[in-house]
Amino acid sequence: MLSSPIIADVYIRRSTIFLCVLIGMAYSFSFGLSEHADVASMFIDGLGSTVIFFIESVLLWNIFTYSLPRDATAYQSFIFYILYCVVGVIVAVGVELLLIYLFFRVEFSSFGYTLPARVLCLIFLYCVYCSYYQKNKPEEDLDDESDIVQEETKPENIIERITVRVGQKIKVIPVEDLICIKAEDDYVSLVTAEGHWLKDETMKSYEAQLPPDKFVRVHRSYIVNISKISKIERYGQKQLLQLTSGECLRISVNGYKVLREKLNL
Repeated sequence: MLSSPIIADVYIRRSTIFLCVLIGMAYSFSFGLSEHADVASMFIDGLGSTVIFFIESVLLWNIFTYSLPRDATAYQSFIFYILYCVVGVIVAVGVELLLIYLFFRVEFSSFGYTLPARVLCLIFLYCVYCSYYQKNKPEEDLDDESDIVQEETKPENIIERITVRVGQKIKVIPVEDLICIKAEDDYVSLVTAEGHWLKDETMKSYEAQLPPDKFVRVHRSYIVNISKISKIERYGQKQLLQLTSGECLRISVNGYKVLREKLNL
């Protein structure tokens, strides 16, 4: 399974937690002040809201990445979005009601008066998240049929090792030690069992120089060592492969076809 960037990426995780705290506290204090609640109850409400927003942000990432059918019509997609919104709001409000009932039962009735406004607020936050996700889809979610162009000409210079500068030293990486190569903006990340190193090169150049019987470009962002693949599986609407390092990578449509040819599947 692909790792959610909200969990796997430390910078995105910190940013998400920070935003969830801000939104959660603003959310709870806005309703708490209008109902003249005490600070303790508003803080508990804000803490609970923060946890809810963070959990739902992770769940929504997985929903939009795996659960929406790729070939769904506009009407079907709209129905899915409405369904997920309803489920998300019910879960969020239900958890809030449980927290208030357990810790501030005296204020349970006053909390109920704010439910309509809270529901509208949650729907608004859900719509904002949907809009943000659609505008900031990770590159691996964009399945372009032309993302991998297979050249018929045989590579002229097959490399056996790659050198990278590490401080004042030069590290030599035998190509057989590579697990995969990832695109990282203007660089590529060379991943081995020892770690990963950035190099100022292009994916296209490595695709042309690596042994074609040992490496395959499964996605425009990934070149993998065939011997380092532990399994290939389908997850939702996506094809994924798991490497011997335990990491899972997304496979594009063309990448999957090429990989099947290489593996004689």
